[in-house]
Amino acid sequence: MPVSTVYRVATDYDLADAWEDRREQTEAATAAWAADLAKRRIELQSGLIDDIAELRRRLFGEVVHLHVVKVDMVAEEVKQTVLDAGPSDWRATMGAIDTAAQQAVNLARLDAETAGAGQASGLLEQFEQSLAAARRDHQAAAGTEPDGAG
Repeated sequence: MPVSTVYRVATDYDLADAWEDRREQTEAATAAWAADLAKRRIELQSGLIDDIAELRRRLFGEVVHLHVVKVDMVAEEVKQTVLDAGPSDWRATMGAIDTAAQQAVNLARLDAETAGAGQASGLLEQFEQSLAAARRDHQAAAGTEPDGAG
């Protein structure tokens, strides 16, 4: 919260003198709060990037399909089939990667706006563009239409 807002509210309630006496404490608390939020955003970005790496690792792996099978009139059991990932699995995984990349970029933009660190945002935007290009190449190789194509 900006210092001017705190001062204006304090003035509205005739507490400007009390606020002036504790101005350093208010500024220190605000700075600590902003630093904590920045730390949390960095942790979220890091987690998202780790998730993207894990999803990319799994992209062309095997997929376990679960099937419920009736054994008799009252009993069912779950069977599983392990198959190679196919186009629908690739689309779902690339969608998850795209969403995670978008959120990581959004967090970087927020950090850039609040802390003036534009380099991280630029780096993540390049990463996002690379993922989008890889997705288009993969879809072309798989013979599927890219999202948004008619």
